[in-house]
Amino acid sequence: MAMQAAKAICAMAMVLASVPAAGTDASFTVRAVVPVYCEVQHRGAGSVALQGQSISLGNFREYCNSPGGYSLVVRYAPGTLQGTVLSAGFDQVVLDGSGEAVLSREIRPRFRHRTVIATPGERGFDTDRIGFDLLPANPAG
Repeated sequence: MAMQAAKAICAMAMVLASVPAAGTDASFTVRAVVPVYCEVQHRGAGSVALQGQSISLGNFREYCNSPGGYSLVVRYAPGTLQGTVLSAGFDQVVLDGSGEAVLSREIRPRFRHRTVIATPGERGFDTDRIGFDLLPANPAG
């Protein structure tokens, strides 16, 4: 009886081995849609760090997967911070009091960490509100 069972298992194995593997001639396409996501996170300096006339505003983590890149925009109270220079790495902007300025632009998706430094203008820091946003580039533009 055991011998017949062994022969039956061997015969089944040979039949299964002779059948071509499923899907060898088949193909399929996978399509994924990933939404655009941009985020800037701020980690404060813990204390105001003076570097001569400049002040560290802390470290920023930028992440944006927009294929066309993005802009790092600073927003502040209109009529304030005139003449203040903001720097992040090699990028810098002089604030004109309009309430909004582009600190940097990227032409591709990117992930990076940067320290933002502010050098006050003649009136110093005359607002307690300043914010940063990452805006994806317009794919058509």
